[in-house]
Amino acid sequence: MSNGARHGLGVLVGLVASAVLLGWFALVANRYADWQRTVLIQYMRHGTGRGLVLILVVALLAVLLGVLCLPRLSPMASLIPGVVLVVVNVAWLIAPRFVMDNVVTHVRERWMMNYISMLSTGMMLLAGLVLIVLSVPPSRWRGPIAGGPGSGVAFSGVSGPGMPGPVLHGQAGPGMTGPAMPGPSGMPGPSGMPGPGAAGPGASPGPFGQPPAYPPAPPQTPPGTPPPPA
Repeated sequence: MSNGARHGLGVLVGLVASAVLLGWFALVANRYADWQRTVLIQYMRHGTGRGLVLILVVALLAVLLGVLCLPRLSPMASLIPGVVLVVVNVAWLIAPRFVMDNVVTHVRERWMMNYISMLSTGMMLLAGLVLIVLSVPPSRWRGPIAGGPGSGVAFSGVSGPGMPGPVLHGQAGPGMTGPAMPGPSGMPGPSGMPGPGAAGPGASPGPFGQPPAYPPAPPQTPPGTPPPPA
């Protein structure tokens, strides 16, 4: 996906997330007010109250905010809802009538007062600022980095298409053959010099003694050649 398409998808996600967050904060405000009304009664009855529902609603809100801030997602997905939450909460603190006519009236009637209490606490302002701050890092605005996972990166000594393989000790690499290059261990090099590990003339035997000497192989004669005279 190109970087432009990634940001375009981020704008779409951000617009949808803005509407979802405005409604979800109203739900959180309602669950919190409901818990406040019943907490004293449940305390007297040694019950658990409705706190579990409130915890679940707040946890889902945190998950939604975290998903919008994922590094692989376009920062527009978190920047747009962050700006919307900040504008709505700041506008409520400065000009509450505007927010009342354009935002609060779209909330369910029994949630309105709870929603107003949520706006007065500034919780939406805090959440919006967090989304904006997490949208600022340049790493979220750049596209996929070249050389990341799946791209071919050449390292020294690693063979690949069109690349020479690693040069091992005692072997001649490409373009490096010559009389001074020894062959593999125990084998004579191109100039007849013994390779590393071969015993030279006058060398003392190792800890396991001198290796046994094998007789030379008889010369091979082509088929059909008469045997030599005795």
